[in-house]
Amino acid sequence: MQIAATQIYKTYHKSLDSASREVLTGLEMKVSSGEKLAIMGPSGSGKTTLLNLLGTLDTPDKGKIVFGNDDLGALPESAILELRNRKIGFVFQFHHLLPQCTLWENVLLPTLPIKGDKKEFHNHAEELLKYMELWEYRNSKPAELSGGECQRTAVARALINRPSLLLADEPTGSLDEKNANQLMDLLVNINKEMGITLIIATHSMDVAERMDKIFRIKNGKLEQV
Repeated sequence: MQIAATQIYKTYHKSLDSASREVLTGLEMKVSSGEKLAIMGPSGSGKTTLLNLLGTLDTPDKGKIVFGNDDLGALPESAILELRNRKIGFVFQFHHLLPQCTLWENVLLPTLPIKGDKKEFHNHAEELLKYMELWEYRNSKPAELSGGECQRTAVARALINRPSLLLADEPTGSLDEKNANQLMDLLVNINKEMGITLIIATHSMDVAERMDKIFRIKNGKLEQV
């Protein structure tokens, strides 16, 4: 088992004079290594919240999340940061590439805090950009490329540190049908060929149906479809 979330609660407090909003209420989840699964639900149901908790970008109010052998709630912040950088990759609806940097530089950004020989990272970046069919654009900047090419670059950036888990939050939401299908082909192949666990939050049933399992967040809990 790669991830186990037990009795997860998360409430948001907008301001002192507004009502609290419970998003997750006793959610349970287990994910095995190498699985690919979809999380569905309407806007505001907690899809992004759940991905942020699994990716250590946020913490639950109550409950326990275990990643491999690590109880995330018991780790110091330094260990959380290292785990996030080395074991978890993120892809968002918008690529968030730095506009002043080339594709090559954007892909290598997550490696900057890591000490040691950079040659391995450079070799891996080359492999990834060739895998994404982006090698010829490595010296281009994001504004010079299509949305699909930028999103594929964001996937390469997410994989540069060889994570065991890839979290994708509405990764096709800003793409047209052709580029969305191309990106999904890529993500499915990454899961199959690299053995990376894939969790996608999506509104699209077409996207969800390409996963091994589909879950829906309903009333703050997770139900398998």
